[in-house]
Amino acid sequence: MRDYKKRLVKPKNKIVSGMMYLLPIFILFIVIEKLWYKVSHLGKIIVHNLHLDDFFGKYSLTITTGLLILIIFYVFGYLATLPRFMRFYDWFEGMMLDVIPGYSKYKTELENKINPKPDNRTSVLVSTPMGNKPGLLIDEKTSSSVVFFPSTTNALEGEVLVVDNKMVQKIDIDAKSLLGIMKKQGKGLPVA
Repeated sequence: MRDYKKRLVKPKNKIVSGMMYLLPIFILFIVIEKLWYKVSHLGKIIVHNLHLDDFFGKYSLTITTGLLILIIFYVFGYLATLPRFMRFYDWFEGMMLDVIPGYSKYKTELENKINPKPDNRTSVLVSTPMGNKPGLLIDEKTSSSVVFFPSTTNALEGEVLVVDNKMVQKIDIDAKSLLGIMKKQGKGLPVA
């Protein structure tokens, strides 16, 4: 009986991992499907009134819906350049931060994937009683520094500590490489 349970542990873990991996993709497809469905109603009206089905044939609704979605994205991209719209957007986004848990995390991840910014933080090792702990230098003053210690699973999560400058040793690794090393649970970290 025990052997049977042990054999089921690995497939169970794979199934759970697969679900967690597919969940964001599934949600993205649901959002796209809802958007397509809502815009296709407007597309039907346009196709019918402009007799586009005579011109494009059976693909008229698909082409019209796709063009409408592109136009909607373009209009909102244009509105994003207007200061009054941006004030409204900032207010709305502030409200979303309060209502939707994890919104800021997902927003930051999406922004980094769409428009990656160089990470200018300095990689450091901080001396602790247990050993040296890798982190990123956020701010350095004359006697103390602010250091962010990222989580191994998510680089946006971790802890922030103010430490004495004597405990901080800068290392010659860029921040992106250090975060990659952290995801590998420290494999590749230069140690003396």
